[in-house]
Amino acid sequence: MHTLNDIQFPIFRIVFTALFSLLFLHPLPTAAAELPEVPSELYYYDEAGILTPETKELILTINEQYNQTIEKPQIIVAVIESLDGETIENYSVDLFEKWKIGNIDYDNGVLILLAAEEREIRLEVGYGLEGTLTDGKTGKILDDNLAYLSNNLFDAGLQEIFRDTTTEINNEYHYEIETSSIPVVTETPITTPPRDNGFIPSTIRFFKSLKPFNVLIIIVCIGFAIFTPGSGESSKGGRSRTRSGSSKKSSRRSGGGGRSGGGGSSRKF
Repeated sequence: MHTLNDIQFPIFRIVFTALFSLLFLHPLPTAAAELPEVPSELYYYDEAGILTPETKELILTINEQYNQTIEKPQIIVAVIESLDGETIENYSVDLFEKWKIGNIDYDNGVLILLAAEEREIRLEVGYGLEGTLTDGKTGKILDDNLAYLSNNLFDAGLQEIFRDTTTEINNEYHYEIETSSIPVVTETPITTPPRDNGFIPSTIRFFKSLKPFNVLIIIVCIGFAIFTPGSGESSKGGRSRTRSGSSKKSSRRSGGGGRSGGGGSSRKF
């Protein structure tokens, strides 16, 4: 028969190990990233300097035509150098709200955000368009063009993502936007990267992203849990006992519905 002390110590050790791991794998929040001001060009922001004049013209031309409609949707393209420690999901929502993207009466703005240093991209969608640009559709738009980004053809990738997004908006509002005079993508990606097919690819990417210090902490925690005295024997009789537990899988979702931007999808490249 096990005493209360026999049970309490293993539980305490497990809880301590979990908290210790979380402390180093997920550091305490830092100050919020400083968001850029509303760009003077209005429809695009290119901090990293990767957009070509042709792509800028495409973005301006489409948005200016949208501005002549009743609904006045907006598709903003923002290229930043770094997220400064923030997640791309939180950064995009904050930027969306700061720039007040879309028509306030329809909440139909879209933000295409690319973080150059982290090699991440997100499509953030306003509530008014989340029925059209669902998480599934935005994820497909990004997946269809990841090959451009993975091959460092950032301008071409953003241009194609922008075009695919306009197609969905045009279908929603029955627009007939003239694009014959607008430049098209001239670069072609070499290969298509594999898509995320579930928990296993996400887990592999997680462990690849760990820094050596994080790996060391994990090893120390595992050793602590296994070799700490008192983990395998009761205080009476020295009889060994085994414990069973359950592992809990977690996967990283790219969709971000229900927030200020309404929904969207994120991808690494």
